[in-house]
Amino acid sequence: MSAGGASPDRSGAVFLLTDYTLQGPYVGQLHGRILQAAAPPPRTIDLMHDAPAFRPDRAAYLLAAILPHLPAQATVLAVVDPGVGTDRHALAMQVDGRWLVGPDNGLLVVAAGRAERVQAYRLPPPAADIPATFHGRDVFADAAAATASHGAPPPGATAVAGWVGQDWPADWDAVIYQDGFGNLITGRRAATVTPGAALVVAGHRLPRVAKFADVAPGQACWYGNSMGLVEVAVNAGSAAEALALGPGAALQWGGA
Repeated sequence: MSAGGASPDRSGAVFLLTDYTLQGPYVGQLHGRILQAAAPPPRTIDLMHDAPAFRPDRAAYLLAAILPHLPAQATVLAVVDPGVGTDRHALAMQVDGRWLVGPDNGLLVVAAGRAERVQAYRLPPPAADIPATFHGRDVFADAAAATASHGAPPPGATAVAGWVGQDWPADWDAVIYQDGFGNLITGRRAATVTPGAALVVAGHRLPRVAKFADVAPGQACWYGNSMGLVEVAVNAGSAAEALALGPGAALQWGGA
């Protein structure tokens, strides 16, 4: 058995989660690097490339909610890395069997905090000739490919017991992401909301529903979304526009 308790030479898949957007050459270069990094190369799947830009704190809650819906042996290459090129470290973490590879800036910490089993490894420092601005391609892609192929930390990684953000709360009562429909996803798990609690956002008191059609078209509401997070929406409309809200808006909980 290899480090991390997985058998070597397995077939794996790398899921890409970044704030790169699909504009420019960056996502394509991640795919290209992974194709070269292991033989045979793991499958590479675009999970999302509009994670909250420059905000690993917000993206951490989104990543943690997405992770349980991926295959049991998934490897996620997660990059929201405003400190790229600084002295921040890089991590590979095994979280209840799945692997996360990315910067040690809090991006991986919420998923780790919700897991029953976590093993964390610090990646070796980048070589001196590696550009300081694209560690997604030049550091994390190789590490993720190796991990997906063998189910073990990449070569040169060393076990660690501490990482940035371990004191962050398990839930965050704020909007962390706005999707393409204008729905507002928060960092609060719906299962942790007190039964009967009323949600107030920017002065708007919103009813809880099970589906959009439970309210009239144009009416705002909230529900537990498909990833288990509290989400604010408008039936057949944009909550972001109707409520003039976006990422960063705080949630308040009151009595029914």
